[in-house]
Amino acid sequence: MDFFTYVGTQLSTLVFYGQQHFLLVAIAVGIAVVISLVAGTVLHTNRLTPESWRKPLRAGSREGLLIAFSAALTIPSLALFGLLQPLLGLGVTPSLVALTIYSIYPVLRNVVAGLSSVDDAVLESARGMGMGPVRRMFTIQLPLAWPVILSGIRVAVLIIIGIAVVAGAINGPGFGSSLFLGLQRLGSVNSFNQVLAATLGCLVVAAVYEIVFWIVQRFTTPRGIRV
Repeated sequence: MDFFTYVGTQLSTLVFYGQQHFLLVAIAVGIAVVISLVAGTVLHTNRLTPESWRKPLRAGSREGLLIAFSAALTIPSLALFGLLQPLLGLGVTPSLVALTIYSIYPVLRNVVAGLSSVDDAVLESARGMGMGPVRRMFTIQLPLAWPVILSGIRVAVLIIIGIAVVAGAINGPGFGSSLFLGLQRLGSVNSFNQVLAATLGCLVVAAVYEIVFWIVQRFTTPRGIRV
């Protein structure tokens, strides 16, 4: 059958795979965002760190974390999924762990860059008004750094949409299992349609996320710094 007929007959299955793919990416990146925000703010804020820490050590800790997670990003995805399989089994759990590892670096990098980009004069003014470090972080630094942080989250999502396909090798949710099955059957009936539908499905998921990010950016960016 032609491609459009195939999509019509498999529409409910493709929608189900799309929902799985969307949620898998959302959960993995969401966990990475929490980890990155906590790590970035703790390492950036003076009084949230132990008093024995000094600025050079905090800076070294930030760079050390960035180097560690950037190194993790270079691990071939199929190899990482394979390494996690004996420890965590098949399915959702190893998929989430691997995708979260891949998501952390672009988010953490932008958290550090965004918080560091806030003008020191603004922070000094806030300190002069009696604001403590926690209040400055949540009322000044994070709102001003939010566009940069959101950009990092967007990059992470776009990266993970593609890597999540490889989770099909360990029976992970999403379009991966359908794509791998189609590749294994390539040359048989409807195998090309199956591969093409899964590929275009990933593009649809990416397009939906782009719309979501446009809406989030529109309504969460402070009006004074909105482009």
